[in-house]
Amino acid sequence: MFGIYIFCFLIFTLWGYVFFIRKNYLHVITFISLGIFIPVLLYQFNWSSLINTSESSMYVYVIMMIALISLVYTCFTYKKKPRKLAINEKIVFTKFGASIAPYMNILFIGLYLLENYMGSESIIPGLVGIDIHNKYSAPIISYITNASFLFIAFDYLAYKSTKKKKYLVFLAIIVFIPVITRSSRFVMVMALIQLLCLYSLFEKEKKEKTAQEKKKSKRRNRAIFCVLIALMITLNLYTNYRMSGYGKYDITYSKMTKWTGPDYLTWMSPFYGYFALSFNNLKINLLYRQVECNYLGIYSFASLYFGLFQIDNLFGVDGAGQIRGNLITSGSANVPTGFWDFYYDFGVLFFIPLIVALLICNYFFKKSCKEKNKITYRVMYCWYVTYFAFMSFQNSLFMSTSLVSGIIMFLIMKNSFEIIENEEKTY
Repeated sequence: MFGIYIFCFLIFTLWGYVFFIRKNYLHVITFISLGIFIPVLLYQFNWSSLINTSESSMYVYVIMMIALISLVYTCFTYKKKPRKLAINEKIVFTKFGASIAPYMNILFIGLYLLENYMGSESIIPGLVGIDIHNKYSAPIISYITNASFLFIAFDYLAYKSTKKKKYLVFLAIIVFIPVITRSSRFVMVMALIQLLCLYSLFEKEKKEKTAQEKKKSKRRNRAIFCVLIALMITLNLYTNYRMSGYGKYDITYSKMTKWTGPDYLTWMSPFYGYFALSFNNLKINLLYRQVECNYLGIYSFASLYFGLFQIDNLFGVDGAGQIRGNLITSGSANVPTGFWDFYYDFGVLFFIPLIVALLICNYFFKKSCKEKNKITYRVMYCWYVTYFAFMSFQNSLFMSTSLVSGIIMFLIMKNSFEIIENEEKTY
């Protein structure tokens, strides 16, 4: 297990150089470090009595290969950054974008509430104690309801284009509607990180700032930081509230995950259960489950096989076959990370889908560096690179709806916004 510490050290050292020295904030190593290797390191601390302490050479191999591939990729790509907006550039609606803007949010909110009703006979199942998140997904509709980033990006860019605050209101609704109506915290956290990524890329930075502008910028960044901290605390409190049956029982997440870490860090127990203990699930499945690899990537590339080709509906292939019979730590820590899907398909060659994902990310990145009059690939890069941060929870890189949703997003973004210099034209 000492090798895992070494690779964690190398990952964090390289990330620190890329992030703080090179100021390449949106490089994939940022999301791999924060979303994968911080949970890996926390898991090594054994802050739960539920942790299986058996040694697993395959688990060590998996973690070290993820680290090695990430390090090699970063060493070849860290110098370039996605192209930011120049001082004299402005995002504007195209005629098409302006024509669909009034209907975009109505479409998403309406379909989201409809899907809620189809799955529970209530448009707000989470508020009436019905849990449908990760349990129900409506045919066809889910390609839209699982594409929340499209609508978040659309509203954010619409606000940048028009300065109309109604788009910020709609943006907030789309970010929070999953947790309010379905108790789906994971989707909200993902949305917030993607929004932060968009903000980082599309906020213009002036080359020279006055003292007043610097103070304003610092206040704005501090405010954003404080809001994020407040949301994290609120989310942790809500997670414990939901765990207690909405206040009916004396149950907390720390009790369910049998937290043994420092008392002053008990507030971290939901994060530890969701992400760090997922690596315990990965390890025990690697230790005790026998799999017959298909080498086709059926579950690794779920967006292709189940999202596009619909092999579950056409040929009866079990869409959750890789998690049938899963060994889990507890009901509060019940996912084996997205890397289990890769291992289930490819065994020791599990890294193949990871390399494919990095190539996709690199494609969006290279195209985003060359974009001048469009923002399409910059948006696609923000969308995809953030998914690396959630692989410690599930196979976020190739979710079943992501390919179709991504195509829809690409077409809408390509035709809805453009970049102009000064005030050439606006709609």
